[in-house]
Amino acid sequence: MNFRIYSAVYCFLCTGILKHHNGVATAGSTFSQSRQLSCLFETTETIPLLSEFKYIRQNAWLLLSGTERPHQENPPAADTLTFIVQESSLDILQHMDEDTDQLECKISRYFTDNTQILWPGLQTQLHKLDSWFTGTIRHLADKFTVTVFLVQSSASKEAENQVPEDVSQGNAERFYLSGVFLVRTGPSLIQSGLNKDVLLSCAFSVDHHTDVTIKWVFQQKGGHKKLIFAYNGFTRQVEHKDKWAEMFLAEMPKGNASLLLRTVGVRDAGTYSCSILVSSLLWAQNVQLEIVEKPTVTLNADVLSLVEGGEQKLVCDISHFYPHDADAQWLQEPVEQGMLPHVVTHVVSSSHRHNSDGTYSFSSYFLLKASLRDDGRRYTCRVEHQSLKHPIKKSLTVKVTESTSATWFLVILLVLLAGCLVVMLYYLYRGMSANKPKPY
Repeated sequence: MNFRIYSAVYCFLCTGILKHHNGVATAGSTFSQSRQLSCLFETTETIPLLSEFKYIRQNAWLLLSGTERPHQENPPAADTLTFIVQESSLDILQHMDEDTDQLECKISRYFTDNTQILWPGLQTQLHKLDSWFTGTIRHLADKFTVTVFLVQSSASKEAENQVPEDVSQGNAERFYLSGVFLVRTGPSLIQSGLNKDVLLSCAFSVDHHTDVTIKWVFQQKGGHKKLIFAYNGFTRQVEHKDKWAEMFLAEMPKGNASLLLRTVGVRDAGTYSCSILVSSLLWAQNVQLEIVEKPTVTLNADVLSLVEGGEQKLVCDISHFYPHDADAQWLQEPVEQGMLPHVVTHVVSSSHRHNSDGTYSFSSYFLLKASLRDDGRRYTCRVEHQSLKHPIKKSLTVKVTESTSATWFLVILLVLLAGCLVVMLYYLYRGMSANKPKPY
C-alpha cells in the first residue's frame, strides 16, 4: 500500500487516548482543553392535519466526563439542556480535538421503532425503553464529521431525568449518557483530477468487540444507486463489485472502513454513501466526489510575423478540461504602461469536442489584419475554469513590416523626383549660359 495513503487512513485511528485536566473554555481553546461544546438539541413535532413535521431547536451543552457544568465564562441560559457523556472505553476526543469555535454540534433523538436494543454492558428494563441520541459534530471548514451514538439507560439512576418530548416548554435539565458507537468521516466534498487515487475516509469505533456490516454505495448524477463494496463482519463475506474500488480488509476490525478509488475518471464522479451497522444501530454518510481537470492552453504561434495589410488567424486551443464550462477571451495588450487591455470583439469559438476520456476541448480564434500600429504588440488568450484559482494567460507578439510593393513604389517615386530635379537643373544651367554676355 502506498505509504501516504496508509498514513492518511490511520491519521485518526492510531492517535493515543487523550487525557487532559479540566481547562477554561476560552476563544481558541480545543475540545480536549475545555471538554465542553455548545450544541443545539433538535427534535421534531408533528403538525396536525398536515402530516408535516416542524423542527424544534433548543440550546444545549455537551460535556465530557469530569465536567459537571459549563464553565462560568460560558454561562448557560435558563432553558439550556446539559448532556453529560460519562467515562467509557470509547474515546471521543481523539477524533475531533480541534478549536471549539471551529466545531458545530447538534444532538438529536435516535428512534429505535419501539425496540429495545440489547447492548453489552448496558443495563436495561424490558418494560421501559432506553433513550438513544446521536451527537453530530462537524468541522466548519468541512475537515471532518463525527457522529456519536449516545444512550441513556432506563435502568440507571440518572435516567430519572428524561429529556422532555416538548422542548419548547423550556427545561434546564442534566442528562447522563454513555457514548457507545462513533463514526468519523473526512470532507463531505472531494475534488480530484483525472487518473488520481482518491481516499474516501471513514472510520468507526465501538465500546466493545463486535461484528459490523459495512457498505459503500455509489450513485452517479441522475443515475441509479449501485453497491460497489460490502463487508459482513458476522459471516466474513465480501462483495466486491468494482476492481477500481478497494477496502482495507485486514484493518476493518480496527475500525477502518475507508474506500480507495484507483485512477479515477469522469465516470467516477457522483455520491458515495458509507453505511455501518452495529447491532441495531445504523449510520450512513454521503461523500460527494467531483472530477475537476485543468485545461491545457496553447496558441498557434509565439511570435507572428506579418506584412502590413496581410491577414492571419490567431488561434487559442483550450483542451482536455472538465467539467464542461470554460470561458476564453482575447485581449489586445496596451503599448503604454498602466493602461487596461482592450477586449477583442470579433472572436469566434468552435463547438465543444468531447474527448475519449470524457473531457472537453474547443478553440477560440479571430482574424488579424496587420497594421504597422500592431508592430510589437502582444495579444493574450485568457482562460477561466472552475479548476483554476487564477486564469491561464498565453500571449504572442505580432511583428509587422512594410509591404514590398510599397517599398518599390517609394523607390521609383524617389528616382523620378531625382530625375526631374536633374532635368530642371540642366535646363536652368543652359538658360543661364545663354543669357551670359559674350566676351567679344
